Amino acid sequence: MEPIFNRHGRTIGWLYNGVIYDRKNYCRAFIRDFNVFSYNAQHLGIIHKGVFFDKRGQRIAYMDEASYDPRLPIPEISPPPPIPSSAPQAPMNTVPSKTLRDSNHWSPLNWETFLYG
Repeated sequence: MEPIFNRHGRTIGWLYNGVIYDRKNYCRAFIRDFNVFSYNAQHLGIIHKGVFFDKRGQRIAYMDEASYDPRLPIPEISPPPPIPSSAPQAPMNTVPSKTLRDSNHWSPLNWETFLYG
């Protein structure tokens, strides 16, 4: 499991085998071809080089692999990851919307709002 951090460098979730888990170990979303979808097939945004972007192209979260970017805060030491629960079957009828990326701006959305779509 890889930690996901918010704009303050705090652990807000985990990524494991293309599934996004929240801090309570619930499967909240999945990644398909760099697109982030909810389990009701709603397109939420994208992930690019370890940075999550909302539908408006603004940063919403990041992972350790995004450490190349000096604009990101230094992440906290993450708590131990949970044991991944079984992920639901990802819907097949997912269609990504157009999403910009590489914005230097942070989204006004928090992670929970982002995951709700």
